[in-house]
Amino acid sequence: MRKTSWLSLALLFTTYFIFGWKLSEFDIPPHMTWFLAVAAIFVLAIALSFPLKSTKKWIMRWISTDAGAFISIISAAFLAVIVVTWMHLFVTGLVLISAGALARLDIQIFGHQRWRTFCVLAAVSLSGLGLGGYLEFFSKTGRLVFS
Repeated sequence: MRKTSWLSLALLFTTYFIFGWKLSEFDIPPHMTWFLAVAAIFVLAIALSFPLKSTKKWIMRWISTDAGAFISIISAAFLAVIVVTWMHLFVTGLVLISAGALARLDIQIFGHQRWRTFCVLAAVSLSGLGLGGYLEFFSKTGRLVFS
C-alpha cells in the first residue's frame, strides 16, 4: 500500500474501533449482536468491492411500471420515517459506510484487484471492531480474556 491509502484505512479502523467499543457497552446478549456486526462487515465489504453493474438497469425497469413506482414511493416514505425515528443508528451506519467507501476508493485508485480490496476492507474493519470491543470489555472488567 502507498502512503496515501494509510490515512483512509486508519479512518476505517478508527470508525470500526469506536463502533466495537459502543457495541460492547450494550447490556444485551453479545452472541447475536457480534454475529450481526461481523455479518454486516462482510456484506458491506462485498458490496463495496464487487459493485453490481446491472443495478441501474434493474432499478429503472422497476420504477418504470406503475406498481413498482407506487411500491417504491411507499417504501421510501416508510424508510424516511424509520431514519428520522432512529437517527442515531442511521448516522452510525452512514459513518461506517462512508469510511468504507472512502477506503475502497483509495484502494481502487492504486489499481488493486477486487479480492484484495475485499480482504483489506474486511481485515481492517474486523480488527477495528474486535479491538474496540475487547478494550471496552477489558476496561470494564479488568480481565484479559484470550479464549
